Amino acid sequence: MKILVVGRGWVGQKVFNELHSRMHEVVITSHEFAHSIIQHNKYDWVINCAGVTGVPNVDACENNKQLTYEGNVLFPIELSHLCNTLGIRFAHFSSGCIYEGDITDVRAKPNFFGSTYSISKGISDTYLLDTAQVYRIRMPFTGVNEKKNTLSKILYYAKHGKLFEAGYNSLTDLDEAVRVAANLIERGADNGPYNLVNSDAVTMHDVVELLGITPEWFTPEEFIAATVVKRSTCTIPAYEEMRPIQTALQIAIDSLLDKK
Repeated sequence: MKILVVGRGWVGQKVFNELHSRMHEVVITSHEFAHSIIQHNKYDWVINCAGVTGVPNVDACENNKQLTYEGNVLFPIELSHLCNTLGIRFAHFSSGCIYEGDITDVRAKPNFFGSTYSISKGISDTYLLDTAQVYRIRMPFTGVNEKKNTLSKILYYAKHGKLFEAGYNSLTDLDEAVRVAANLIERGADNGPYNLVNSDAVTMHDVVELLGITPEWFTPEEFIAATVVKRSTCTIPAYEEMRPIQTALQIAIDSLLDKK
């Protein structure tokens, strides 16, 4: 198949590499050139991995709400319209951070509105739900020391600051999620939401125990004072092809610590 990956960031590069390894004809581009490239080429699929997450974290989105809404709402919706007009299948990477609490229905409406980031992802997720394959990932991790790897962030904050226990959360083994997304694309699966999180859930204390570290911990009051916006805490039902979280975490941590 001929596939365009939009977004040259962490997720986009992984998606490109996975599809390329499967011998598809894959092109990767930044969001600035996506519309022009689509209009002048014929693709079977366009996969949107572009978005605004905030650097170093979602607090930064509050300082540029317009850019966040343009990147996370307007851009993917406009891209989907263009693809639908041209008869191209469209896939979009979304976020589980649109939820709060224990979610049991994969089609549940967003219920977390504590940050500009979560609101923006919730709008596009809702809009695209029946016109695209929508992949929800959450607190993604890998077995490699990468800048956006949740495990790498935990190790850094444990060494240079404090961690916070928010309760049970769903997490995503990103490399596994990318493989499952590639499977869905190759099968031509139906449009709709796919929660590419690992089954079951863990707490921050669970992850810390697996990492074998002894960090200091924020009190709730300290964490509120240290952050700009509230963070989502949620568990969501995992797509059936994703492994149990304990298995995925243990393998990733073993690999990460072995390479440090």
